Amino acid sequence: MVKLALIGLGIVAEQLHLPACESIPEIEVVAACDVDEARARAVQSRFKIPAIYTDAAKMLTEAQPDIVIVATPPHTHHAMCVLALQHGAHVLCEKPFMSSVAEADDVIAQAKAAGRLLRVNTQYRYMPVYRETQQRLAAGEFGRLFFAQCWQQMFHPPNMNPTAWRADLKQSALYEFGAHPLDLLCYLFDSFPVAVAAVIPTQPAYESDVLVHLTLHFPEQRFATLVLNRISHAPERYLEMRLDCENSSLRLSYGGLARAGVQMQRYQGSTRPSLRLSYVRGGEARAERGWSSQPYVQERQFASSQATAEHLRVFLREMGGASLESAFHAREILRLTFAAYDAAQRQTVVSL
Repeated sequence: MVKLALIGLGIVAEQLHLPACESIPEIEVVAACDVDEARARAVQSRFKIPAIYTDAAKMLTEAQPDIVIVATPPHTHHAMCVLALQHGAHVLCEKPFMSSVAEADDVIAQAKAAGRLLRVNTQYRYMPVYRETQQRLAAGEFGRLFFAQCWQQMFHPPNMNPTAWRADLKQSALYEFGAHPLDLLCYLFDSFPVAVAAVIPTQPAYESDVLVHLTLHFPEQRFATLVLNRISHAPERYLEMRLDCENSSLRLSYGGLARAGVQMQRYQGSTRPSLRLSYVRGGEARAERGWSSQPYVQERQFASSQATAEHLRVFLREMGGASLESAFHAREILRLTFAAYDAAQRQTVVSL
């Protein structure tokens, strides 16, 4: 049995990490820590956690966990990850990884010195919608991926966030959420971008970034756009992707989907009616070519907790080798994020 402890018992721990741990028989949650003792007791009661602490160092000393999940606000990630590593634990850190690239470099160096595994929970790549798409792309089923569009639209500015630390972020939409779509784009292109351009206009009513547009240049003349719009009054689209490949176009939707309709569809000079029906609460991936539009993945329920569980299974398999490849990847996603802010401020393309 692998002993696991959590630092931070906010929404992400309650909705993702603890349900994920419950689904894995090899994991025993032995302790958890939060500065809000009342909240900690409520979560303890719900998940039957044996021991609750308000001091992380005391918990690590007494519980001696094999794995620590750091699910605290991002400005505390460096200190909490280092503390867990110093107590001999492997670490799974929530995104965003660190507050700076320098912090990321330091914690990776400390994980290497300690011989411990360090990963960041960008778990979307473990959802069937994205995982199966990547596998089919790698197998050449759709041909070469040359262009991707990714977007989010909702009305959810930082001051609507239920937690104070999110509401106080000055770098918000891209830094706090962007790790997910940026990781997915790198995963699907099987490459990091070589350059980034960005437009992040200031919105008078908000101090943080609520509207973001990135252009990501990938090797071999491929590129992607990412738009995050947190002040849209249109119907919410939590995360949408359009992937254009040599043989097909793919539409990936996450966050619930209900579509039904018939429309006249033009393709290579001809027109005919096209029928499309979709109803899923989780996500869908479909391949489109001409008049054909066929789903190849449909998730009936939200998959964030299940994806986190799958990530934890990968974590368990890698503990023996203590690989830092995933941590270096997270470091590069963080570097890309800050490069995008720099590109927007200087109104230029930043080479990576």
